[in-house]
Amino acid sequence: MSLTPADLQALMAAFDASEWDEMTLVLDGASVQLSRTGQPPATGGAGAQPPTPGPRAASLRAGAGARLPAATAAGAVGSPAEVAPVPAVEAAERSAELILEDASGVHRVTSPSVGVFWRAPDPSAPPFVEVGRRVDAEDPVCIVEVMKLFNHVQAGAGGVVRSVEVENGAMVEHGQTLFLIDLDG
Repeated sequence: MSLTPADLQALMAAFDASEWDEMTLVLDGASVQLSRTGQPPATGGAGAQPPTPGPRAASLRAGAGARLPAATAAGAVGSPAEVAPVPAVEAAERSAELILEDASGVHRVTSPSVGVFWRAPDPSAPPFVEVGRRVDAEDPVCIVEVMKLFNHVQAGAGGVVRSVEVENGAMVEHGQTLFLIDLDG
């Protein structure tokens, strides 16, 4: 897989539309970091400070000592990429915050980012949930994939799945309703 300038633009657009604070992309020894704060990502070691809120626009920069390959005439850049797993964990933890409740006792499970909606963990597996099935708040209901980064979305509330609002494999937008869940009791 080659990473083109259009892929980088799509990655930056998806990052900008997401709730992530930072993301690191490593390709062939070079590091590209996207950050809302403009600060290097926290290492998680002793004394690490959480990033302070920053502007909505993402900054793109190369990691220390890294050289980003220049685009060729055909537009190809680099080689297969690996995305650090930290944003996926943060996005999954935040998925419960992205569930909206209205006065009628129905929760809307919304997409944590732009990406592709998947109802099952793989094509041969059954869907995470079906209409009419009871779910708990922590139950996974789907996956939203962006650039091979798989974000597991949780129900966020206990209840019964009323409807699936998106077709399997469809592109979804940040904040788009994926499921409606009738609240318990």
